[in-house]
Amino acid sequence: MAIRSNHYEAAFEAYIRSLRVPCVAVDEAKRAIFGDGGVKNPDFLLYPRFADNLVVEVKGKRAKDRRGRRDWENWVTTDDLDGLVRWGELFGPGFRPILAFAYAEQPQEFGLASHDGAFAFRGLEYRFWAVGLDDYLAHLRSRGPAWKAVAMARRAFRRRVRPLSEWLPMLAESPRRPKPVKERER
Repeated sequence: MAIRSNHYEAAFEAYIRSLRVPCVAVDEAKRAIFGDGGVKNPDFLLYPRFADNLVVEVKGKRAKDRRGRRDWENWVTTDDLDGLVRWGELFGPGFRPILAFAYAEQPQEFGLASHDGAFAFRGLEYRFWAVGLDDYLAHLRSRGPAWKAVAMARRAFRRRVRPLSEWLPMLAESPRRPKPVKERER
């Protein structure tokens, strides 16, 4: 099962279930065996009705920096990426690996209306964004080999990340894939 004590993953699962997207929370307690070693399991498998199935790694981040600005933190470990690449290859063309970022923040006393995209869960507000693994790999940079972590430059990340809901079309008239940046209004 997903790590339910991780509030980001618990909020993600609650959000997916609220949208009624079929999903499987993957057991993270043991690594799958691939060849000589193990590989990190993804967090979720999602089955939207009118799009590719998704292999999802959820990364929880704080929504705002110390000054109250959105800083679009998006670092992940190389182990996360290796696992997604290998699972994407194993599942094949009907599945698309993505990194889903769950940004959490305290509710504002005079916050925006509930239609602002926030999902309330256990006293926090979450916003879910996702980027395709292929885009992430094409634009990553190291955060230092000792950390075994990488990230996208914030500007490149903002151009490529999409609200998670765009990756989950559940109606036939929904677009099949998120629109490219050129066609979107920011």
